[in-house]
Parts: sequence; structure tokens; C-alpha cells
Amino acid sequence: MKITYLEFLRGMSCLFIVGWHLAFLAPTGHPTHLTAFWGTDALIMFFMLSGLVINLSESRKPKTRKEFIKNRFIRIYPQFVVGMLLGLLALYVTGSVFPSFKVILGNFLIVSTMKDYMGYIVPSIESNLPVWSLAFEVAFYVLFSFTIGRNQKKALFYWFIIALIAIPAFFLKTDRDAFTHIIAVFAFSSVWLVGYYIYEYRNLFYVEKYTVLFGLGILPLISRMQFSANFYDPLKYFIFSIFAIPFFRFCLQLPPEGKKIKMIYLIIPHTLFVIAALTIRYMPLTNTIVYSTFPYVYMAIGFMIEKLKLKGFVLKFIDKAGSMTGKYSYPLYISHYTVLFVFSKYIHNVLLYAIVSLPIIAVIAYGLENWFQPVVLRYVKKGKPIKAPGVAAEAYNPALQAPLIAAKSA
Repeated sequence: MKITYLEFLRGMSCLFIVGWHLAFLAPTGHPTHLTAFWGTDALIMFFMLSGLVINLSESRKPKTRKEFIKNRFIRIYPQFVVGMLLGLLALYVTGSVFPSFKVILGNFLIVSTMKDYMGYIVPSIESNLPVWSLAFEVAFYVLFSFTIGRNQKKALFYWFIIALIAIPAFFLKTDRDAFTHIIAVFAFSSVWLVGYYIYEYRNLFYVEKYTVLFGLGILPLISRMQFSANFYDPLKYFIFSIFAIPFFRFCLQLPPEGKKIKMIYLIIPHTLFVIAALTIRYMPLTNTIVYSTFPYVYMAIGFMIEKLKLKGFVLKFIDKAGSMTGKYSYPLYISHYTVLFVFSKYIHNVLLYAIVSLPIIAVIAYGLENWFQPVVLRYVKKGKPIKAPGVAAEAYNPALQAPLIAAKSA
């Protein structure tokens, strides 16, 4: 059974990513810096979503370690290979410099990361930069598979402790090597585990609508905090994940149980975040003011929806949009950047660039999900009936690569 809000979050966030990259790669450049960090917001939300739905899926139908790895491999790797081949084709078509064999191999082994910010083992290829997040996502799956067994709760707890220790270690280890990659994986896995624990302890707390909207409005301000020069800051994102807990609990659409999270729990830290942003000035004053108002703006939107009796319409939209876009989120993510990369090189009119690129992206995503993946399943499963994977089986984190300018302005 699919959970409507989670499907909507997954699908619509992917569409946002496509739109973001459409603007980022546009011939004229991205039109505004106000949304420069929104890609990393999506990254953290999807790491959390992945952890949550893996727990949801395993709780409903536990798998052995072998079954879990096999299912994840079948879902991720075949389409990933297609995405990588399209990326190499894009390099050839555009006359771009081909990476070394080591870099290509590292990309196919899913250990590549962003060149300008990480590049621990090998950098992601230029024509499909978003695949860098898969190095983390796949690592989370591998780590989780090791916890499967009789002492899983204890193993997950130890993993979480190691993840918290890895956060300060991330800032101390500045070399770009495989060991730093491992530290980064553990540090960022703290976010994934927060998502996992939200579902694990879902019956111990609940939250009401306006508190959810207020908490959701805090997140953009948190993701723009700067504790260090690192653009990808696991401490910041861990804090982000903590304040995203009410939103994800609400998205589970479960009846209220346990302790109620009151709005005052969020108002006080939000005030402190605003004071810090105004005092330290790590982003332009205009942006600080805009983002500081988001919690109240979101609450006002929620109030107007209720007042105008639009709740039914909104829920219907969420259900239909989520079911339609959620299905194609992964093939969209794995292929869209390559298409935009090619046409951004040859089409210099922004409107024409968008008109040509988007239908091709849609066709490729449709083909990957409805034609290619069923063939993979048929061969791998040897003709056995296959259930269509729902959100619990295939949640994914389409992460954005961050433009260089994002580190200087929010």
C-alpha cells in the first residue's frame, strides 16, 4: 500500500529537481540565487524518506540480507547503467573531455562524488552529476543489510552512535581519499537513520497541521546555516533532519498517539535561528528576511486552504500527482541531467531549450520505467510474477549538485 503524502513528496520533489537543473543549465544561467540551496534541501528530505520507507517496507515484509540486497540492486543498478551510458554518449556528442578509465569505472561502481565539494575516490562525470548521491544511498543500503538479523535494533543503535561520531570527524579529516569517503558516508547516514527511527517510533508522538507547516517553514533557514566552509555539512543536515521529524510523522497519515509535539517547541529554536542569521550574516539580509517568514507564510497558506474549503481539492491533487510522478521519480532522476546537458550546449534560446528537452526527458523516463525495467525484472526473476514496487520499496533521494555560487549566497 502506498502512502499518499510520501508518494507526493517523492514525485513532486523530483519534478522540482528537473526544473532546478533546467534553470541551472539554461544558456542564460540560473535567474535567482534565492533558491540556490533548495537542491540540498531535497537531498536531505530524500535521505530521510529513504530511511523511513526502508523501515516501513521491512516492517511489513521482512527480507533476508540476500533478498534485500538483490531487490535494491534490481531496482537501482540496471537503470543506473543506462543513465551512465547516456552520460558517456552526451560527452561524445558535445565533444567534452572524456574522463579516465579509473573515473569511468568508479562511476559505474557507484563510488563517485561531486568533484568540487567531495571527489573522495573519483568525481562524478560532468554529464550526469546528480548520480553522486547514489554513492551515499547505496552505501546506506549496504550498511543496513549488515544489520539484518536477530540483533538488528542493537546494530542500528551502534550504527547511529558511529554516525554521530563521524560528524565531527568529517571536519577533521580533510584529505580526499577512500577513508574520508567512508567517514562522509557514516556522517550523512545520521540523516538516513533519523528517517528510519521516525517510522520505528511513530506511535510515541504526533503533530498537528499548523505545527507541521511551521516546522516545514523552518527547514530552508536551517539548510542555509554555515557552521564551516564545507558546502555539504553533515552537522547542519542532521539538525535539519531533527526539525523535519514533525513533517514526516504527519506524512505517515497515522492517527495521533503518544506525546503531542507543541508549536512552542519549534517557535523558540526558530527565533534563535533568525537571530543567528541576522547576527552572523552568512547570507544576504533580504534572503534572511524572506526565509525567516516562511513558517508563518506556510501557516497562512494552510489557513486559507481551510477557510476557502479547498482541502478536498488539495488532497485530490496530492493523490493524483503523487501516484503519477512518484512512479517515475527514479528514471527521471537518473536521466534528466544528461538530456539538459546536451541541449544546453547547442540551443541558446532558453524557451526552445526547455521545449526540446522536457519531452525527451519524459519519453526516456517513461521508457525506462515501463519498458526497460519490466524486461530486467522478467529476466532476473525468471518469469515469476512481480509486484509493482511501491513507495515503501523504492523511495529514492534525487539529490542536486550544488552550483558553486550557492556556497556564497543563499
